[in-house]
Amino acid sequence: MIDIEVKVLPMLDKEPIHVVCAADDRYSMPLAVTLRSVLENLDSERSINFFIIDGGIKQHNKKRILKSLGSKLYTIEWLQPSTELLSKMVVSGHVKIASYFRLLMSHILPFQLQKVIYLDSDLIVLKNLDLLWDVDIGEAYLLACQDLGIPYVSDPYGLANYKELGIPADSKYFNAGVLVINLEKWRSENIGMKVIQYLEQNKDYIRWHDQDGLNAVLAGTWGELDPRWNQVPSIYLKYSSWKDSPFLEDVYKKLSHDPFIIHFASSNKPWNSRVYHPANYLFFQYLDLTVWSGWRYTIWRRAWNKIVKQAKQFNLYKTS
Repeated sequence: MIDIEVKVLPMLDKEPIHVVCAADDRYSMPLAVTLRSVLENLDSERSINFFIIDGGIKQHNKKRILKSLGSKLYTIEWLQPSTELLSKMVVSGHVKIASYFRLLMSHILPFQLQKVIYLDSDLIVLKNLDLLWDVDIGEAYLLACQDLGIPYVSDPYGLANYKELGIPADSKYFNAGVLVINLEKWRSENIGMKVIQYLEQNKDYIRWHDQDGLNAVLAGTWGELDPRWNQVPSIYLKYSSWKDSPFLEDVYKKLSHDPFIIHFASSNKPWNSRVYHPANYLFFQYLDLTVWSGWRYTIWRRAWNKIVKQAKQFNLYKTS
């Protein structure tokens, strides 16, 4: 089933950009922030088609998301995935079944699409996506950024079985939160299903869910993006200077001070934690352009979240 919200778009010289996100109802507000940040920085001469893989977003929150997007040129389609193929996936903590939805893209997106940008729903876009869309994907299965926290498959938190897989130790490991995907190649070689099968067969080695699967299956076949397209918190938490990082000084400084996308890639998000991140204020600037304007993670919300968490744990204890 597909729900479509369409604006009548004028004829533009440039082809539209196709962007895919995935979310459940918990991520309604941050999804709205992500989408609004895309539109705020988009070239006025370009339209955008959003495809939202819907993991149970409630109807009233869909309406709130739509009201949050402003007057830029866009269409939005809500795609209802079948989770049957994901029935054996491991979920834990803040990682729910919606985290695996990107593996279903080649199955549920319109067949005529040959390329899409995939964006996680916990990030803000600060640059015109024109620039990312127009990067030549060549013969790569996808374009991605090296993960700052796990720069190589042989990292202590990388692929635990990279040796068994025959992957060289110096192979780079990518973060799956920002991807430019060659859908034509994904369909022809059934990449999503290969990753799902890998995850089912290698559960003892999986640390980072579908991201591990993508890195294992696509090792050596992905192209590298400018790291500014996916700045993750490790730039602040892991490295004291460029000398500690996998980057040259100039690249490191640009990534630190001029990111194109800020990805809140940890369990501590601006909307659920008081943990400091230097870009938290930017998240709330974009949030204040949505219908959630003024929302903040107050002491009362923290207290309520604690009560809900304890109640859930109590119920689990009673039924175990």
